[in-house]
Amino acid sequence: MIVLPLIVGDVATNILVDFKEENIKKMSNQLNSLKNGIGESDVIVGKVSLKSTIKDEKNLQDPRTITNFIRKNVNYSNTPVNYITVNTKKYNNSDFYDVYNLPLPLGEEANDVLDYIYGSLVNAIRLSTPPLVRKEKMSLNTAGIDKLFNLEFLNRVSIIKNNSNNSLYLRNQLISEGYKKQLEVLDFLNSLNYDIGESGVTLTPAIDEMIEFFSDTNKEKKTLANYKNMALKNYDSYICLSAFNNLVNGINLDWIKIPEEHQKRLIRILNKAA
Repeated sequence: MIVLPLIVGDVATNILVDFKEENIKKMSNQLNSLKNGIGESDVIVGKVSLKSTIKDEKNLQDPRTITNFIRKNVNYSNTPVNYITVNTKKYNNSDFYDVYNLPLPLGEEANDVLDYIYGSLVNAIRLSTPPLVRKEKMSLNTAGIDKLFNLEFLNRVSIIKNNSNNSLYLRNQLISEGYKKQLEVLDFLNSLNYDIGESGVTLTPAIDEMIEFFSDTNKEKKTLANYKNMALKNYDSYICLSAFNNLVNGINLDWIKIPEEHQKRLIRILNKAA
């Protein structure tokens, strides 16, 4: 599971991103029998496993390497591959692990942004220790969103849209002008699930107060400052992606859905501060 920190005005949120439940199949408590040499924390595409192919531990942690392995073996498989199988780590003090069947990455060719996000989702499951699911904070700029989506790109899309008759023509024109990767990223992001956890909402001034509280040499100060910076940049990326989604699909993105109980809590805090 990916955690996307976002700051919207005075509110900081942690958006939980994952595959939609209807697109995955979880099989709990599978015995780690090492059948066919496949064990915990592995990815299987057809009959090929990640760990039997890639031995370097650093590469095994790289999201794009994971996605490249999956896409390559899907394309080269002699039989149709409709999903990948991902094994978690073992349960503590147990020889059992969870097994997930996950959807394939979109597209047959490499897409750095899509591949990073998809690989990060797969890696989070692969490196989870059940029953907990691993959560990794992500910077959308680290994924490369800022390299594909910017104001110049949005202005061009707006011009194409003004000259188009329908959404199909718009998509075809974007592809013909070399914007296929942007469409793939948007389609993939729209296939995922977005939620806000129970402790996923706080006020930005509270973060600022904590940053000011710690000394400049304190590790916690740097961690919080980095978190705030990431959350601000993620929101800039979110706005850009939302504008693109509006141009292509006619609606803004709706990742930020603050539950009613969180809204009431924030209102109470703001009223006390007033």
